[in-house]
Amino acid sequence: MTDVTALRDADGTFASMREAFGVDNDAAWYLPFLCYLVRHEGKTVVVDTGVGPTTGDDPFLPKRQGRLPDELAHAGVDRTEVDLAVLTHLHVDHVGWNMVDGAPFFPNARYVAHRADFDWITAARPDRPYVRDNVLALAASGALELVDGPAELLPGVALRWTGGHTPGHCVVDAGDVTLLGDLAVHERQLADPGLAYVAEEDPAAAAELRRQLLPGLAASGRLLGFAHLGLGRVSPMRGGFAWLPAD
Repeated sequence: MTDVTALRDADGTFASMREAFGVDNDAAWYLPFLCYLVRHEGKTVVVDTGVGPTTGDDPFLPKRQGRLPDELAHAGVDRTEVDLAVLTHLHVDHVGWNMVDGAPFFPNARYVAHRADFDWITAARPDRPYVRDNVLALAASGALELVDGPAELLPGVALRWTGGHTPGHCVVDAGDVTLLGDLAVHERQLADPGLAYVAEEDPAAAAELRRQLLPGLAASGRLLGFAHLGLGRVSPMRGGFAWLPAD
């Protein structure tokens, strides 16, 4: 049995619906920025590390709340107890608590990411503070392990490469739960898997992945976690899929 908890690091907006998805709606898109705490076979795993502390100097989401430490405490977990931190990809809102005061935030954890994402983000955005402080600094600390393909990270915890959203975007299977990162970031992308999102590096590939993966995930009935939707399941609905939040 796998125990999974959504940890809400922050809430906010950085784009309108039109800017984010190209739809005819200028309302601000408010979204949660989630990490996941997974407890499986005696091991403690965190999937993604959120936007990070309020003291960060990256311009993304300047009013971030940085709740992850409090969320972990509420769940009864000390950061020293985390065995593994998995990064589905290396966008700013998934790596924010990688490092604090120049040291890994989870001091006893292996951090794992896909090599394709590391190579891409460090070449494409080396001037961004978050890449310097939370990606390159993590690698320099020796805590970051880069994988090149599918990998079993712990018994029953596996990383699968998908690409699409970013070159090295991955999903995590942990027991009877699948954590999908940013495979879809809004319910609209489930209802219409072809709907592009402005931050997708390869929108066509991301759309095709949704078309390929969502039918099987719906049929399986697995519990799913998305970084900006929470925990739930998907169900077929008029050419797309409905999002059914977990109770």
